[in-house]
Amino acid sequence: MSERSFSTVVFDLGAVVLGWDPVPAFATVLPAEDVPAFLDKIDFRTWNHTQDAGRPFEAGEALLVEQHGAEHTEAIQAYRLHFPKTLTGMIPGTGAVIAELQRAGVRLLALTNWSHETFPHARRRFGLLNRFEDILVSGAERLAKPDPAIFRLLIERYGLEAGRTVFVDDVAANIAGSEEVGLTGIQFTDAAALRARLVELGLLGPWQPVPGPVYHLTDAETWQAARAAGEFPWSTRDVPYDSEGYVHLSFAGQVEGVRKHLYPEHADADLVLLRLDPEPGDPIVAEDLGAGEPYPHLYAQLPLERVRPEPLSG
Repeated sequence: MSERSFSTVVFDLGAVVLGWDPVPAFATVLPAEDVPAFLDKIDFRTWNHTQDAGRPFEAGEALLVEQHGAEHTEAIQAYRLHFPKTLTGMIPGTGAVIAELQRAGVRLLALTNWSHETFPHARRRFGLLNRFEDILVSGAERLAKPDPAIFRLLIERYGLEAGRTVFVDDVAANIAGSEEVGLTGIQFTDAAALRARLVELGLLGPWQPVPGPVYHLTDAETWQAARAAGEFPWSTRDVPYDSEGYVHLSFAGQVEGVRKHLYPEHADADLVLLRLDPEPGDPIVAEDLGAGEPYPHLYAQLPLERVRPEPLSG
């Protein structure tokens, strides 16, 4: 890695770290096929941006009811009342980039356009957000991107050197706002392109693949349920994938220790050892998060089509 001149990376959240789609919330009260036209009718993007900038939802909803009629009240309130449905999961691969930056000692912050009323839903659900030293939420500040004022607030609050700070966002206007105050912007398209740009800036080195195979230990009942559902929504025993932000894996020599720690009461016949052979591009990062040694972490859901059960050896 070349000598680094940057010390901090600030991430946008929506469409960079977390997926977001307003349609499922409105579809709780409207036919799904009618939602896009309704969003256009109420100019949802502009209306929602004003909540992101601090307007209370109660005031915003009252304005729409006044403009479009009381018969639309239920639909107008659906976004706030069913907001958890808008959170579609984590953006593939971004968590691995965040983990690598953290491992490299880079300071991590986030700046998001988000209502302070709805942001707690994301904070509670996604453990990956705990990787950030802090998160500046636009609604709480009554400022929103791309206004350069919110970037100046970011710099002042966290004592940043603008010339040594990188800002990642998917919206070109927000990148322009950040660059106006001296930050180096990266417009996000996907995690691979982001990582490549961070290598160019000296923040990360070349990708070091994790040697395989790697393993995930689970119980037979959980495995059967995952196969029936078509997805494995777990990080480790009784811990959802969203809560951690990654799937706990082990190298071969770590499996027995994991078994003793997590499943001491289970017989071999009640457990399933899943083998995964890493492929290029798999977002697997080996890191020590307090265990005393590095473990491989998969920053994506476990790919059921690629894992295969192996017998436990003792």
